Amino acid sequence: MNTKRLLMAVCLALLPGCAAFEIQGDFGRGRQALLRGDSAGALGYFQRVADADPKFVSDHIPLNENIWTYVGRSHYQTREYAEARRALEKALALQSGDHMARLYLGMTLARLPAPVPKISALSAQDIAFALREGIELERVATLARERGIAFDLSRETENQLRRAGADARLLDEIKNVRAETARKNENQTARAVKEIAAALGGLRDDLNSFIATATQGRFWDPGGEIRAEIHNALKLVSAREPDWNKIFASGEWVGLKLEEEIDLARRNEAESLRRQQVR
Repeated sequence: MNTKRLLMAVCLALLPGCAAFEIQGDFGRGRQALLRGDSAGALGYFQRVADADPKFVSDHIPLNENIWTYVGRSHYQTREYAEARRALEKALALQSGDHMARLYLGMTLARLPAPVPKISALSAQDIAFALREGIELERVATLARERGIAFDLSRETENQLRRAGADARLLDEIKNVRAETARKNENQTARAVKEIAAALGGLRDDLNSFIATATQGRFWDPGGEIRAEIHNALKLVSAREPDWNKIFASGEWVGLKLEEEIDLARRNEAESLRRQQVR
């Protein structure tokens, strides 16, 4: 093998390592930009990582955020809430236990405008009328899927529709559409409350477990300020009339401080080891 071919072979062998090194570099630069408040700059780095490795997950135990969490957080900080929602839902599809993604998704949902109502969903009377008019069952099912269902299929209503001409297949479709309609029409604020509460509880539990069991745990939140604020945020979000300005401030503070704690804990652990070696 001549020198030129040898150099080419070496370069090809090193490419995967070089790519991984570049991804880690962009990710680190993105985190530092995020921590200093340069959300737009952070987004550029994180998006580059996501394009190169859509399944990239940080090794920052106990958080373990994936790259879409960071993309979503950056969009959130730049007030691009529709884009934040898409990224954060992608993050949770990748890792359902990513509590930071869930926290920012909840805050994003609370900041998004309420969805515009669609055309009126079908009533039982609408479907019964269509059946009596001789409209084909498949066409009635299609209309139900397009417009949604505005009633619960009780035994009495089911009998009414059967008398009008509905068969078992159409009734099953109506049940499915009703369930889907109810899910889509779930109050956005209620979902935001659920997501934030679940995220805060998950962050609290993971943090407590890590502090109690991990070697590095004693360097995390040594003064208890983060856990105290999580407790405060949980009280805020469980209130009958949530004060959203306070919830946003508390949730964003928790998100930032946990991100800062990654570097602080590592630095304090390294300093502790250095002092032990000096002795």
